[in-house]
Amino acid sequence: MPEEKNLPNSSADEPSHRLQVNTGGAVYVGGSVDTGGGTFVGRDQVIINIASTLVGEAEIRDIEDLLPEPGDPPFQGLQYYDEKDAERFFGREQLIARIIARLHRTNFLAIIGASGSGKSSLIRAGVIPALRSGQRLIDGGLPPTDSGQWGIQVITPTAHPMDALAASFVTDSDSVAAIATLRDEMIDDPRTLSLAVQRYLAVKQRKHVMLFIDQFEELFTLCRKREECQAFLANLLEAVTEEGESLVTVIIALRADYYAQVSEHENLRQIVSQYQEFIGAMSHDELVRAIDRPLALGNWKIQEGLIEVILDDIGYEPGALPLLSHALHETWLRRRGHTLTLSGYTESGGVRGAIAQTAESVFQRLPAEQQPIARMIFTRMAEVGEDAHDTRRRAAYTELITRSTDELIIDTVIEILAEARLVITSTIQSSGTKVVEVAHEALIQEWPTLQEWLDTDREGLILHQHLTDDTNDWIKLERDSGVLYRGARLERALAWSEVNPELISLLEQEFLESSSQVALQEADQARRLARSKRTQQIFIGITVVLVVAIAYLAYNFFFNQELLAMDGFFNIAIAELGEINQGSSGSQSASNSTPSLNDTVFSTLDTELRDNPNILVWQDNADLREANVTIGKVSGSSPEERTQSAAEIAERLNADMLIFSTTTGDQDSGQLNLEFYLAPQQDYNYEDLQGNFQLGCSHVAENQSFEIAFADCANVMAQIALGLTEVQLGHSLEALEAFLSADQLLPGSANVQFLIGREYLFLVEREKVLEFAMEEFEEQAEEKFIQSTEIDPDFARGYIGLGSVYFKRAQRQLSDEAATAGTPDFTQSMQYIDQSIAAYSQALLLGSDASEYGIPIESVANLSLGNSFRLKGEIIQRQGESDLAMELFDQSIEVLVNTIQPFEQTRQARYLTQAYEYLGNVYQWKAHTHYVNQDYESSLEAYNQSLEYYDKCISQGISTQDLIIKQDIVEGRCTPSREDVKQMLDNLGGAQG
Repeated sequence: MPEEKNLPNSSADEPSHRLQVNTGGAVYVGGSVDTGGGTFVGRDQVIINIASTLVGEAEIRDIEDLLPEPGDPPFQGLQYYDEKDAERFFGREQLIARIIARLHRTNFLAIIGASGSGKSSLIRAGVIPALRSGQRLIDGGLPPTDSGQWGIQVITPTAHPMDALAASFVTDSDSVAAIATLRDEMIDDPRTLSLAVQRYLAVKQRKHVMLFIDQFEELFTLCRKREECQAFLANLLEAVTEEGESLVTVIIALRADYYAQVSEHENLRQIVSQYQEFIGAMSHDELVRAIDRPLALGNWKIQEGLIEVILDDIGYEPGALPLLSHALHETWLRRRGHTLTLSGYTESGGVRGAIAQTAESVFQRLPAEQQPIARMIFTRMAEVGEDAHDTRRRAAYTELITRSTDELIIDTVIEILAEARLVITSTIQSSGTKVVEVAHEALIQEWPTLQEWLDTDREGLILHQHLTDDTNDWIKLERDSGVLYRGARLERALAWSEVNPELISLLEQEFLESSSQVALQEADQARRLARSKRTQQIFIGITVVLVVAIAYLAYNFFFNQELLAMDGFFNIAIAELGEINQGSSGSQSASNSTPSLNDTVFSTLDTELRDNPNILVWQDNADLREANVTIGKVSGSSPEERTQSAAEIAERLNADMLIFSTTTGDQDSGQLNLEFYLAPQQDYNYEDLQGNFQLGCSHVAENQSFEIAFADCANVMAQIALGLTEVQLGHSLEALEAFLSADQLLPGSANVQFLIGREYLFLVEREKVLEFAMEEFEEQAEEKFIQSTEIDPDFARGYIGLGSVYFKRAQRQLSDEAATAGTPDFTQSMQYIDQSIAAYSQALLLGSDASEYGIPIESVANLSLGNSFRLKGEIIQRQGESDLAMELFDQSIEVLVNTIQPFEQTRQARYLTQAYEYLGNVYQWKAHTHYVNQDYESSLEAYNQSLEYYDKCISQGISTQDLIIKQDIVEGRCTPSREDVKQMLDNLGGAQG
């Protein structure tokens, strides 16, 4: 008789219906039907009698010789079930209902289970479709209100979790710049994710977001940067714990064997411990449903008793589901007609052997020339552990391209492996990087051949993994030489690569070659230094013989006078700092137990910087006195004299930074100011990072002790020193971080604001990977330079920095305007260049006090001003106003020529080289303007003058060791510009050289 059942409503407000279902046949129904176990209900699908799918032994014998009939596979194999597979996902209905019920009470839930327990499929094909449908669940409950209107995002952390998180909430998925901007904002402020969710909901017109983070353990296995991991967690936790009604629900799927890593993050540990759902093994009945319901849905049949055989083989291990699914898929491939049989299951290798047999079979069928490629791909997709605990990893396509392979053969092999469901290929949205990974870790654990490959050279493969990661970091950091290998690490990597050349990618090869080149250069420098020391020792020996008759004290004085010099990467010397009396109210006294100001500053610097091997700090002490070396005190009554004194001390000691003090007033009622001098450096992009810098730190007598007055000041010095060291190393982001830390300690310093502004400009030039943020960095630089001039209206450096910002904007805007179709409008570029000229002119008005900087600041401002006149003339020339443009070119030349003598007198080689470059450039534009006006004689004359100045620029690079002069100015600009001018002169028939 037909069985009568109630059909639960999809809405609590709708009346109940009754529907008769014939379990012996098939009818079409809408909604979901509780079948009680005897019949199967698909979601809005055909109801089929499960018993009809079973085939007896007698019938099996008759169909053993049948060929497989066509149809779609009912099982996923090694791949997880996704939303599109929801109608074939069975067995977890009770668990889905339990998880949905918990989402009514919490907006965070951790799904924890063993690898292969079905966490991904549970959420992707179970929970998410249930939320979208909004229909009643097996326990009679309903999903959260309006869950059908939720925005749902699914991500995996990958090696760069912040990129993955940002990509999920950028509405324009093609905007890589937008993704990177949001990523950096989230790194800076953990509240950013909440704001991004609000923007996303407004654009998508949704009320709530559910974010599912699959394979959460990648945060611990693939992400190499702890700060990125911390930022990822901070944004997530801030979003789910903010006050008020949260707009986001976060579900994470975490492998149970990485639960310990969660405990290392306190806030994450707390929330996971309170809101978690542990996924255990499926029960016998659940496993049966997971097998027979998909079969029935596709009208497939299965030999009676085979389900029990398979379940006996698999046992109840929580991580065996992918093996079960794969074995069922392999058995389906070997079906007899429409029926899965025991013989087909046996041929597949069973549960444990199916995946290994498939992998081995596919590998053996590959042509001989493709098998090494396949082996390389599989080992690349394994994260090899020292304790033989191997996991999977995503391998970028670029890692697979070696000198012995090409993209075509790699694509061919990967296509074969993907067709066999052994690997998955995808593209990381945030970066567009193509990647490949094994379909499931069970492949790594169950395939003996792969395990043999990994065990054969486990130590070498671990070394190779580190090489791969370090190469990727090197590429990301614009081939920063600081990341390259040196010493024993380089030797080990080279030795392994020589034995395994076919495994080294082209990028890894480039990384090793660059490492070797740098190592050779450094070794050569070390040899030259050693020779110098040996020569010095020989000279010392000869000197001893020659002066043996001289009195010991005289010998000791003259011989040891220059014995020691600072030999760190960045050297800091603390000159003798002044003291002022404290008066009756001060805490400072003449007690021998009270540390001196020198000791206080040195102790602070030593504490803050002792872990940095690149920085050396000296103050006068007994060890230096024994070697007849003293730092001494900066002397002079005027800023210019003090600058000269500081420069001499720094040069004598080979110090990069000299810390000293100045006193105003008398000893009893004066003010002590802490300052520092920066010696010229070959690696700074801007030479105005030299000379005197006043921090704005001071100590007034009878006010407070200097320990209190200079507590933060000494820390500021340490952060500035750290930042300048990073500048020399080319680490702009790290330098900026240090300068920003200095700003937090001393927000009222014009010089600190200037250093931050300069570093933002460095970022624009150095970090090409951050090109999308150019405008933002320039705005930050502008803001900091403005702040420096507000703090100190007489601060010429701040106005010069501000002019640099406007000049760069004018250049870029001019380039964009000139490339515009039709008649270009140069209004914006003209506005920027006028702002630049105004800023440089303001710096010139302050030139009377320029001596305090230690560099000819007035000439520096004129150098920039002259170049701005040239650019303004270029803009006007493009507008067709040749006469006005020529006036500006002549004005530029007049200003620039007047800078040459001051730069020569003060030996400012880089500024002098730039003056020659700018003069060559402005004469080149003047010649071009004459040429356009068909005044060829004047054009010829101007081109020859341009050539003369470019030659002077190039000559500056011959004798100097300054890399900025040699590489950036001479090789980068003057030499190619000279070639252009030479070509024009040849065309005009009047070249002089």
